[in-house]
Order: sequence, then structure tokens, then C-alpha cells
Amino acid sequence: MLIEFKVANYRSIREEQTLSMVASNYSDELPENLIPCDLPGMKGTRLVKTVALYGANASGKSNLVAALRFFAEFVRDSATKLQPGAPTSTQPFKLDPVCLNQPSKFEITAVIGGIRTLYGIEMTRERVTSEYLVAYPKGRPQVWFERDWDTAKRKYIWSRSTEHFKHDAALREKTRENAAFVSVGASFNQPQLIAVYSALSEKINFLDVAKNNLSVPHPDCTPWSTAGALTAIKTMDRKGELSDAGRVLSDTISKMVTNADLGIAGVDAEELDPDVDELWPNTTPEAKRELRKEIQEKGLRACRITFLHKNAGLQPVPLDFSEESVGTQRYFSLLGHILAAVIDSNILVLDEIETSLHPQLVRAVIKWVIERSIGSQLIFTTHDPFLLDQTLLRRDQIWFTEKDEEGATKLYPLTDYKARNDESLVRGYLSGRYGGVPFIPDGLKF
Repeated sequence: MLIEFKVANYRSIREEQTLSMVASNYSDELPENLIPCDLPGMKGTRLVKTVALYGANASGKSNLVAALRFFAEFVRDSATKLQPGAPTSTQPFKLDPVCLNQPSKFEITAVIGGIRTLYGIEMTRERVTSEYLVAYPKGRPQVWFERDWDTAKRKYIWSRSTEHFKHDAALREKTRENAAFVSVGASFNQPQLIAVYSALSEKINFLDVAKNNLSVPHPDCTPWSTAGALTAIKTMDRKGELSDAGRVLSDTISKMVTNADLGIAGVDAEELDPDVDELWPNTTPEAKRELRKEIQEKGLRACRITFLHKNAGLQPVPLDFSEESVGTQRYFSLLGHILAAVIDSNILVLDEIETSLHPQLVRAVIKWVIERSIGSQLIFTTHDPFLLDQTLLRRDQIWFTEKDEEGATKLYPLTDYKARNDESLVRGYLSGRYGGVPFIPDGLKF
């Protein structure tokens, strides 16, 4: 579970910004939106299950999501995919020349293996300049490791091994300047680093709903599924492997589709063998090579998804996935990610959750996550003001991004404002009371 995330000097974010999932103590409203986190040193702490990020276009809310994603992917890939001497690919704040050669900072505090854990990394485009891991198994900090780049000596200064965390010199020597020590340690089976590595690379999932390609279009083939649609299919297929529990999952996804007022009476899904020669028999060898490359890079799978509709005689009529509306396709794909997060107690980060979906359907999805979640969390960006409803979200679940006069993103929660319990948050937001809306005083002039 995520407790907080900090980032500085990345894209439009200059000064350190903090997204906190810790519930405030201002109210006990909507207790179903909270997760108890009664760990040592955190007695009485509660975490929110969902957070909504609002902001005008280009205010930086997507950059906050991108920062968390970059951090997670750097930890996942830096030891295995970056070549020696390759750039780290961090993107410092460009509107201030001082920031260009300063390190970007990423820091996460999360519950990992039942222990409050703080992990941070700072990097320039050339190298990691600082990396540290602190655990709180008994409430007090235990520094498990720390390394800092010494510019004068052109090497890292490492903290000493302790009884709580032992790492040998050989493992340190294997860690390149452009790689995370957590990533390297996990590849060599250091158990404590594997836990942190897994938390970042496997337990946090991302989806840009607006950019999510629903299928690779081709007139001669069955559509290729997104990760979400494939997850939904695999969830449905679990009924054969997990007996009663699997049937519950299959029934859940079917009901979430049939109860969404999409005119669908049933769903049938089948995963296929992704044979390029069979699915694209008439394409050129060059095109097939490109398709195989895309399939491998994106982890795509071929599938046949059929939705059943009833005709006037109430007989089921099958329609292919590609024949459905974009909204139906996106909703089905979104369900896969959401179900996976709830089932596996993961963190799901969605950019522009409302894309192609009706506000009432988005609200129903968020409500479903809140009601079913035990340890999972949902973070999403949105422009939908109708989700600003104090019967759906607490005030500490609503955050805003806004750019200052120098173009730097500021992140702040609604709790910074003293909104009344009976106040219309929609009216307050649209009027600009909380910020996070575009300022267009005279309209768009031509």
C-alpha cells in the first residue's frame, strides 16, 4: 500500500511535491473509503483507498503520474535493459537552467511485506547520485543501505552493512552508475531488495486511458487485446483453474458488463495463439517482422471477444469486440486492470479515467473499487467535476495541480481549503475557488 510519493525536478515539477495517501483526522465520514494502517510508529493511521487528481490542461497532473511511472520502471529495468554509460532518461525541469544539471528526486513510502518502508533515488541524466532504503519494522528507522556519489573521488560512498541488512562489496561493484542498487540486488536474489523491487515493478500498475490502443487494426485479423482486455479474459478463464473462486471472478466481470446499461446480455472471451502468419497471411515479410516486434515489446496477445446482445425476439446475437462502441471497448479493458488491482491488492494509476465513459459509469466504477478493496488503491486523473461529491469521495481524497507564474507544478489537497460539509464542491471547483482550472478571462480570441 502506498503511504506517500515525493518528486522534485522532473518535467514540470521543480520543487519537491508530495502526494499523501494518509487520511486526515478532520472527519470520520465515509469510513469505507479508508484502510487501517496500524503499523509500529503509525498507530491510528488510516490510508485512503482512492485519490482523484484535478487540474487544468498542462497543469502537471499527468507529469505526477509520469514521475511515479518513471521511478517504477527505472527500478524494474535499469539493471537489465540500460547499457553501461547510457543516459538514465530522467527529464529535469527545463524552464529553469539551474535545474538542468541538478538531480531529479523520487521517493516512495509504502507498506512492503507488512513493514513501513521508505525508498528514494536521485539521479541526473548521467548517473544515480543518491539511493537509500530505510525500514521501520519496529517504528524506528533502520537504514538498510545508502549510497552517495562523491564527485571529487568519482565513486560512491556506501553506508556500512548492519545486522538488519547485509550486502557485500561484490554486489556493490556490480551496480553501474546508471542503475538502481535495488534493481541489481533483486537480480542477484537479495531477499530484502527483491521485496522492494517487486513492490515497485509488479504492485503498481499504470494505464493512460486516453492513449490506450484498444487493438491493432487490420482487416484480416482478430483484434489484439490491450493488457486490460487480456487481464479480463484471464480473469474469466480462471473459472476452470480456481473452481468456485474462479466462477465468482467470471461472474463479477460478466455482471459489471451486463449491468452497465450497454445493451449487453453476456460476454464470451477466448485467448488465441498469437500466430502472425495465420492471422496476417497476406502481409509482407517486412510487415510481419514489425508486427512480431510490436507484439513482443508490448506483450500483446491475440484474443476473440464476443458480446451477446438480445434482438427483438430476445435471442442472443453475438457481436465482435471491434463492432462495439469505443466506450464499451474501453470499459471492458478498464475492468481488467481494476479487477487485477482489487484481486491482487495492487495500486492502479489511471490517467484520464473518464475517457469515452459516461460520468455515471465512472462513478459506479470508483464506488465498486471502494466497496470491494481491502488493500488495493486507485489513483486517477480526471476533469470530471461531478466526481467532486462528498457522498463518493472524502475531501482528503481530492487533490489539485496548478502551475505557478514560472511554469512549475504545485500539488495540494482540497483539505487546504475549509470547505463546509454541505458545500457544493462542483460549484466551488468550477468557479475557481480551489484552483486547478484554466483562466480564460475573455474566451478564445481569433
